[in-house]
Parts: sequence; structure tokens; C-alpha cells
Amino acid sequence: MPVIMFANVLIGSFSGLLVPEFSRLLAGKNYNRLKTVCDTIFKITFIFSICVTAIFIIFANELSLMIYQSIEAGKWIRILSPLIFFIYIDNIIDNMLKGINEQVSVMVCNIIDLLVTISIIFFIVPILSMYGYILSIFVSELLNFTISSIQLKKKINYSINWRKFILRPVLACLISYLFIKILNIQFSSFSLSTIIQIALFVLLYLCFMFISDRKRVYRKLKEFY
Repeated sequence: MPVIMFANVLIGSFSGLLVPEFSRLLAGKNYNRLKTVCDTIFKITFIFSICVTAIFIIFANELSLMIYQSIEAGKWIRILSPLIFFIYIDNIIDNMLKGINEQVSVMVCNIIDLLVTISIIFFIVPILSMYGYILSIFVSELLNFTISSIQLKKKINYSINWRKFILRPVLACLISYLFIKILNIQFSSFSLSTIIQIALFVLLYLCFMFISDRKRVYRKLKEFY
């Protein structure tokens, strides 16, 4: 978990700023701006989270060898990787809810999540051992994400553009992965090879995302000039 949560530092660095910003917009009854900011934050977080998820899925074994000097952890990193998306988005949603004066709802959600997790650990983990623990993490994060999303939807009628927010990033990840495989960059240092491959993957991903959204970028540039 510490490994897959590492990139959450970047999310946490600005998610806390959403609390005063959403409070300000709510106090000013600027509901349209509230929805616009919500949609924009979701787009950025979706794109970022999908990229990080793909990195941990693709380079799980390499990262395991670099960090733990063992390939065993690679399996667990890859299994837990899909949770990255939900963990990062849930972090954003919780701060949005706090910003619109829904702290009690966040607390209730966390209590429900805690009770369910404790129940799974008590009844399931002794039977399934490590897989039971993994199950408890998945159930906990997905439950928290689902409840928080429903709570936010009731307060802010945000919209998720599945094609732009999910389909495009996933396709960009697949294309970037194919390019990495074709180039097959290798150096004498295993760690250096892995770092270069991940950096190149991120660069290609950002390029493909830019190309896929070039019309909006050009429109913004025209408005600026």
C-alpha cells in the first residue's frame, strides 16, 4: 500500500485547497462555477489516476525489484493497482464534500466503511488469509468511493464524460505501452532502464492526451491571444 499510495502526495497537495475554494463558491451561491470546478478537477484527477494505475500495472515487477529487491511484491502491487484510481478520486471527493459543509456525511461514510472492513477482517481474513486482507481493502475503498460519489452527486450535479475522462486516457496508456515495448530501451543498470521507461511512458501518455484534446487546446490559445 505505501508504494501505490506514493503518488497520492501530488493529489493531496491540492485536494486540501478544494475545501476553502468550494466553501467560498457555496457561500457566494455560485453554483454554476461550483459545477464547472468540480468537472475540471475530476478530469485532471481521472487522467492522472489512470496514468499512475497503468504505471503500477505495467511496471509492477520492475518496481518490486527496485524497491524490495524481490519480485514477490510485484504480484501484490499489480493486484492492488486498480485501487489507485478509486483511492485518488475518493480523496478529491471527500475534500469537495467538506468544502460544501458535508463533514458529517464524510464521517458517516468513514464509519460505515470502518465497520464493514472490521467485519471482513474478523470473519474472512482467518479463512482466506492474505487474500482476505486484499478483499477487505478492495471492499473498503470501493464502498467508500461509491457512498462518497452518491453524496456528492446529490449536492452537485457534476457530469463525467466517460469518453474524455476514461476512454481516452486508457487508450493513451495502451498506445504508450506498445511504443515502450517496440522501443525496448535497455541500459546496463536495471534501475536506470526502469526509470527511463517509466519517464518515456509518461511523456508519450501526455503527448497522446494533448493530441486527442488538441481542438480544445487550440481554442484556449486563440482565446488567450
